[in-house]
Amino acid sequence: MAQKKLKYKDLLLGEKARDAFLAGKSTDYIKDNCAVYLNTKEVYAGLNVTDFAIAAVLSGGKVLFIGDAGCGKSQLAHDFHNYYFDANKGDGGQGLWIRGRPELDIYSEIFTQLNIDKAARELTENIDALSYIVDELNRCPPAAQNQFLPIGDGMMDYNGKSIELGKDEYTLAIATVNLGNGEYKGTFESDEALYNRFSIAIDFDYKMFRPTQEDEMFLDLIREANPNIKHAPVRDISAQILDANKDIGKQSIDLGIEAIGVKNYLRFGLRNCQANEEKEKGMIHCQDCSKNASGEALCSLIRSPSRRTLEALSKYASGLYYLAKLKYPKKQVDTIELMFKTFELIGTYQNLLNPMILRSKYSNHNQKMMSEVVSELKEDFRKNEDYILTSLSEAMNGKSIKYFFEHEGKVLDYSALNKVAKKNYPKINPFRDSREIGLKWVKDSINFNVKYRSKLK
Repeated sequence: MAQKKLKYKDLLLGEKARDAFLAGKSTDYIKDNCAVYLNTKEVYAGLNVTDFAIAAVLSGGKVLFIGDAGCGKSQLAHDFHNYYFDANKGDGGQGLWIRGRPELDIYSEIFTQLNIDKAARELTENIDALSYIVDELNRCPPAAQNQFLPIGDGMMDYNGKSIELGKDEYTLAIATVNLGNGEYKGTFESDEALYNRFSIAIDFDYKMFRPTQEDEMFLDLIREANPNIKHAPVRDISAQILDANKDIGKQSIDLGIEAIGVKNYLRFGLRNCQANEEKEKGMIHCQDCSKNASGEALCSLIRSPSRRTLEALSKYASGLYYLAKLKYPKKQVDTIELMFKTFELIGTYQNLLNPMILRSKYSNHNQKMMSEVVSELKEDFRKNEDYILTSLSEAMNGKSIKYFFEHEGKVLDYSALNKVAKKNYPKINPFRDSREIGLKWVKDSINFNVKYRSKLK
């Protein structure tokens, strides 16, 4: 029998409950048939906060749900656990729910069990789980948190062997955390390596991700009051999610010229330093740089992401695009806007932001600083969009365009002018590193594509 194709309505959580209530269904019906979490705050292209979390699920993301106690992050994670993945593996489902605590030992408690007859530990079926929910991750001390690095990699080591977690290269990992300035006494710091693996961050304390007032009013009406996590009905759509993930993976290989432009702008442009050949890690010299007299030069605010972060960017952007087309099949998606919005979520806790400015100006509110910095980056890219995309597009057809002129509002190839015409039009050289965000990488990309594109087709 052919696998049922995933539809947007299959993914609805609290919106299904709201619509059932408006259709006259009882609260008992809603409790037995609908998931709980409701957040319709629009973020981008008609996608709301819940959609952004769903896209992370479809893309097999490694996700941090961040926020104050009671903000709904554990409820959202629990809805995915029950309503998408049929709850716990031990009960016949596809997921694992792991509660963070200081003494947690996931290898002994979850991934292995003692075989008394053999007097040895053996792997459990939990290594095949598709979804790993780690509630209150930073209630574990740093040494215990390190146990979750393999989940972030989708692979664990056991008896000298590497064992793939999940199925068909799919593993979802969601960790809920409380972050604050000393407000949570039972929590511990997390290191950069863990954040680098849990790359998608949704901060429910930030205004962009808070539910609407209407959402909160509906929640008062459609469910009985209960301060605990509410249990969504158990259901399994994991097979459809795996199919969607395969499509998203294929799509991530060829994101299109706009996405390539943004990705390389972030990768190579943010490596640029006008004072040195490359930016020092941590941007420790930015405060004394002669090019940063105001202290707010864009290059001093953020540095280049790692390859793992860029891989996560491509996969999550593809997941968002897939979901946007699933929700609105006829709607056009602005790829440039999509890539920068995705980077806003992917880069927030990747140690890319200048720590001194983050602390002094933003009081360590990562999401606020990241949102403002990405807005500036997008504005700079848009100013140079025509140059970048024209050159990259032509290079893929084997043509090198590195200099331009403007005529009647159009950006045109300077090399196409004859000697007489060149005297009448000033040559524009946009691809320089003598600017806050470097653009010389475009010339390198042109050379690469002209040299290798015919062999790559």
